Amino acid sequence: MSDDFHPSPEAAFARGRLLQSQHRMQDAIACYKQALELDAHHTPSFVMLALCWMDDDETAPKSVDAAKRAVALEPENAFARSVLALALNANAKDGQTGAIKEALKQAEEAVGLDPDSDFSHAVLARLHLRLRDFPKAEASARAALALDTENTMAAEVLSAALLLQKKDGDNKDLIRYQLERNADDDSAHTSAGWQAVMEGDHKKANEHFLEALRLNPMNENARMGLIESFRARSWFYRTNIRFCHWMNQFTEGRQNVIMIGGFIGYKVLSGYLKTVAPFWANVVIGAWLVFALWSHLARGFSTFFVTMDRFARQALKPREYWEGVVVGWLIFFSLTALLLGYVYGEAGAGFVALTCLFASVANAAAFTNDHHIGRHVYNIAAAISGFGAVYSGVAIFAHLDLPFADFAGLAALIIGVVITWLRPFRVLYA
Repeated sequence: MSDDFHPSPEAAFARGRLLQSQHRMQDAIACYKQALELDAHHTPSFVMLALCWMDDDETAPKSVDAAKRAVALEPENAFARSVLALALNANAKDGQTGAIKEALKQAEEAVGLDPDSDFSHAVLARLHLRLRDFPKAEASARAALALDTENTMAAEVLSAALLLQKKDGDNKDLIRYQLERNADDDSAHTSAGWQAVMEGDHKKANEHFLEALRLNPMNENARMGLIESFRARSWFYRTNIRFCHWMNQFTEGRQNVIMIGGFIGYKVLSGYLKTVAPFWANVVIGAWLVFALWSHLARGFSTFFVTMDRFARQALKPREYWEGVVVGWLIFFSLTALLLGYVYGEAGAGFVALTCLFASVANAAAFTNDHHIGRHVYNIAAAISGFGAVYSGVAIFAHLDLPFADFAGLAALIIGVVITWLRPFRVLYA
């Protein structure tokens, strides 16, 4: 009899692999389930089910269960353990460091079981990258590529690790090699796009990201890069990217030292100038305020202009779209308050401008925070700050005696100031 009448687990699994290679995931899943109905201990089917399920938010929890079943059946199977590491990583939300470290532990065990597995080294590299241990991510990715030069996961992680360490020369060599070897590799075009973004060449970045999406429309990293290339059309945002890229060459601890040192230097200089040259003291204070707020508002303000581009805004997800709308309009209200205050001599205009500006900082932080707890805290803070700024602004410009208007404005201002300190130090922020 043929397999059509009496299918074996191996035949069902082989058909699933073929369908998976054709991106027919639901059909592939059905085949793997069929294989498990025929043999409840068919480890490869559990592994493949985990891989099929982990990239979908709705099915991601099931990927962990499937991978754990595979590891339980074959504890010495390095590939199964690596897939378990990927599944745990896919289910760990930003900020859940303990869960990500558990995934890292599984990846390290997989490498220990099979040091010659390029896949295991690549998975380990991805976990180190997520934990922002860029040197270790680079080392693991290089180990994977030494075993298999065509491992695209390792190449992509290596490119990101080099980029985030500001090793631009090495990254360019890697990208050049990838593109020469395979010009139709979407991950290579994605890496080239990110390098171009960091260099401020938004046109070249746009070309690479569009090509990557043409080759693989499901490449989320390329879609995110395309949005960055649209934002980078603004010199305001390009300057911020270059500053962030310069800071990436330092460890997180050194970045904190630089920020604290810069603040202390600003306080000492402005304090001294107040006694000898008050005008220049005000210039220094103004420059520091612009710098402090610019780093928070550059992305949201640039996204505001993207929302006005009929073509570019199609690449935005709803959350990204509303980030641009809310942050952009709060900045617009701030500038409008200053203008109206100057024209009509409104005494409280400056206060309204400040509350709207700092409310925009709070909202910019909320829209970009993926921390599993912090995002809710920041969302509440942003809502209170935004409402307080608008509420107090209406009271002042409409000359209405609204209850607690001054308190609402002050709350918006304080929340914004607090977030300018919490966000750089990544307090409940990811």
